Amino acid sequence: MYSEEWKQVIKTYEAYKESLSVFRNYDNNTADLSKSLHSRNINCYYALEALRYMPDKICIQLLDDLFHVLIYGNISYSFYAKSIILGLINNELVKTIDGLANRYSQTTTNSDEIKTIAQLLYECKNKNSRYKETYSLFSKKHLDTLLKEDFFEIEEYNDLIGVANKQQTD
Repeated sequence: MYSEEWKQVIKTYEAYKESLSVFRNYDNNTADLSKSLHSRNINCYYALEALRYMPDKICIQLLDDLFHVLIYGNISYSFYAKSIILGLINNELVKTIDGLANRYSQTTTNSDEIKTIAQLLYECKNKNSRYKETYSLFSKKHLDTLLKEDFFEIEEYNDLIGVANKQQTD
């Protein structure tokens, strides 16, 4: 037999899932989610949590906002945003992810932010080989910063330099 407290947890969770199903059908859900993702407070967490239950097409519409959280959010929110982004990775998003990575890297001089983007691209590359070129070009572009941050293993650095040199000769 379960305690009354546990039964209350189950009731609250069921109510939460029901409210999310209502929200999923709301026409303006991306505007509200976008605003919450930029809030840097508990509303950001709620939005990230809600995105777990949203269809991929909604999450894809919010990729720019998820990149914002990845770069500027606290460690927990950034990790959560990265896990959502990685869950969306497919062949069709290569150019979108590449564009967002480059846009956000151009607006920062912070080496931690460059490293965060590079780490995301590295994980994208490991999940889908179509992201290898995106990762290689980004890493080459920000090589000095990433070397200062000890981002690369020796073998990966040699591979990266080999890929960059091969692209220059092609």
